Amino acid sequence: MLNLRPFLAIPYKHKGRDFNGCDCLGFDILFYWVVLKKVLPDVDEDYSPNWQFKNKNYFLEGYYKNFDKIEKPETYDLIVFQNRQGVVNHGGVVLGYGKFVHCCKDGVLVDTYNRPEWKKRINGFYRLKT
Repeated sequence: MLNLRPFLAIPYKHKGRDFNGCDCLGFDILFYWVVLKKVLPDVDEDYSPNWQFKNKNYFLEGYYKNFDKIEKPETYDLIVFQNRQGVVNHGGVVLGYGKFVHCCKDGVLVDTYNRPEWKKRINGFYRLKT
């Protein structure tokens, strides 16, 4: 059973990539490295704190070569969300039973992706290619 306690203590930090602070992408990168020993590619561009309101799909543009979009998620697949303009602007890691862990302005949280505010924003589930 995975001990999430060390992850839940991580605060939000724009462009953070370690236990001192993460943004949502940084959290996914850190989680995959610590838990799965897998290196996820990072975004090459210097994105601003408000990048999610721009018309740029960093995840889809940078990750499509490394991930397969899937219908039925399993534990540790990625879940990504989009804004009203269809731009992917948030993501997390599936824990199973409808739950995911993610980093937002409040820090790292466990949430349920079937709640209406998340469900309407789901872009999809993605599995790292092996």
